[in-house]
Amino acid sequence: MKNKVHFLFLFWMSGILLANAHNRISITDFGLKPNTGEDTRPYLKKALGICRQQPGTTLYFPQGRYDFYPDKSINDEIDIMKRETTIGFSLQNLKDITFDGGGSEFIYHGKMQVAAINSCTNVTLQNFSVDWDRPMISQGEIIEATDTYLDLKVDKKNYPYTIENGKVLFLGEGWKLPIMTMYSTMYDKKSKEITYNTWDSTLGSIFEQIAEETQEGILRFHGKPKIIPPKGTMVSLFHVRYFAQGISIGRSKDILLKNITLYHTLSNGFSGYRSENITMDNASVKVNDAKGRYFSSIADASHFSECKGTIKILNCVHTGQGDDFINVHGTSIKITKVNDKNTIEVASQGKGSGNSITVGDEYWFIDPTLAQRGETRTVKSKTKIYQNDRLIGYTITFDRELPANTKSGDFLECKTWTPRLEIRNCQILKRHRARGILVTTPKEVIIEDNYFRTAGTAILIEGDFNYWFESGANNNVHIRNNVFDNCLTSGNKHGSRAEWGEAVITITPSHIPQDADAEPYHKNIKIYDNTFKVFDAPLIRAVSTRALLFTGNKIIKTFDYKPYTWQQATFLLDGCRDVKINKNVFDSKYTTRDILIEHMRETDVQTDKKDKFIIKPIENLDTHMQWN
Repeated sequence: MKNKVHFLFLFWMSGILLANAHNRISITDFGLKPNTGEDTRPYLKKALGICRQQPGTTLYFPQGRYDFYPDKSINDEIDIMKRETTIGFSLQNLKDITFDGGGSEFIYHGKMQVAAINSCTNVTLQNFSVDWDRPMISQGEIIEATDTYLDLKVDKKNYPYTIENGKVLFLGEGWKLPIMTMYSTMYDKKSKEITYNTWDSTLGSIFEQIAEETQEGILRFHGKPKIIPPKGTMVSLFHVRYFAQGISIGRSKDILLKNITLYHTLSNGFSGYRSENITMDNASVKVNDAKGRYFSSIADASHFSECKGTIKILNCVHTGQGDDFINVHGTSIKITKVNDKNTIEVASQGKGSGNSITVGDEYWFIDPTLAQRGETRTVKSKTKIYQNDRLIGYTITFDRELPANTKSGDFLECKTWTPRLEIRNCQILKRHRARGILVTTPKEVIIEDNYFRTAGTAILIEGDFNYWFESGANNNVHIRNNVFDNCLTSGNKHGSRAEWGEAVITITPSHIPQDADAEPYHKNIKIYDNTFKVFDAPLIRAVSTRALLFTGNKIIKTFDYKPYTWQQATFLLDGCRDVKINKNVFDSKYTTRDILIEHMRETDVQTDKKDKFIIKPIENLDTHMQWN
């Protein structure tokens, strides 16, 4: 009997290896059938073991539903500060592998990450969708709002809840959580777009107030909402924030994500870190409209930090996510101490820490008062610093002496890990909170042939040393052949940094120019051959930029929304040099022709005489909105 079992096992394995010789195996070869509700992970682990042995393999899933469960159930109130999650499928040290979902639906349960790609080369993920039966966001419809209460209608079947001591707690698979006030994003019920002139927590803290169930599925929150929204307004109710990535890519190369739809993830939909050459082609984070939802992922649709090579975003349409369409950036690392001529110290915790510093990487040294990339040095060694058995920082030694005058408070920016970025044929819509494209990198950036209809600013170019520490002055940005359609319906109204942008395109590094001779931070940002359909005045807000070009664009005035923005000039410029605004076509109904400048001379801006722009220095006005 034992020999028979052994023979059958060898026969089974030989069949798999034979199939693998033809570069294709099926998950069904390992005993898993679709639509059974079984946990996919044990079968997938065996299949990936074969893929690791045989580079060049395609692992295929016959079309159907496949379920993914966490390692263990977590009962009652989960500790949202703990980031322990189960990864649905983990691709480690694989080469030349295609993971083909065959059009299948992958359903996740509880506290999980969709996938992790680590230390892989030439890996393709394609042809599947991801969702949760019970996502970690809920939603409701505002059916009544007064100065003393707000009534919310909730589909209790899809978003179950209980009330304990006057507080609403929503229930999920292994979790019971309150509503996080921070977001509470509001949507127009019919269009599913972010409601005009709403931002984060527009209703205030109403969802933290005493609540009762007045009838089945109707929650009454007692108190005064910050605004009285229209009846029928939909609101998303977040229960966690930045909890677990969707599909993460770490220290990998040549990764293709194609024909993928993520209907829900517990943080960023797609994320990349220290990886080279990533392409997303029709890989989108989307609202599951078939389930009547208004939300998708908890954070950005895609987020890439300290990558290199080329990041390509092609044919993507993201909707419903809890943060921006995409963010591509490096990291500003703050020097806490200079030890000797070759050695510095950096922190290990908090923003601006040196956790990502790697031996062999090359770094720029930056004096924040000038905000210019200085000399470079290569990391020779990195050692940990402990205090009372707690890691508090790192000692970093470089290959040669530090640049002259290096001091505590200066910054490092990694030169080794900086990507080129292409974004083409994408739709960046008003169906998600915050902004569209965020990018800071010294390599070439091409944003071309896209359709923008965003709630906040369509394109935000920052680079900061004081809050997020997302580094990277841009040197060569092309924004061309795009359509900007009524963007900025939830832009900056009150002069608050927490609102979602000052103009259709916003260039606001944290560096503030000190005078008209200061060298700018960003360089060579070219905006040309685009169409701007605008209901309000601001087209461009730019700080500390040299060689800013705005040419060949068509500006069409619309009347779809009421003007409201804090910036009422066409261009608001600070510390910019070599600005050219020419050969544009302005709708006669678009009457604003102001260019406001500070820390600049009028000769820093060249315009066509026919456009009759008026260049005005700013006086007695604080135009900088810094984080507190």
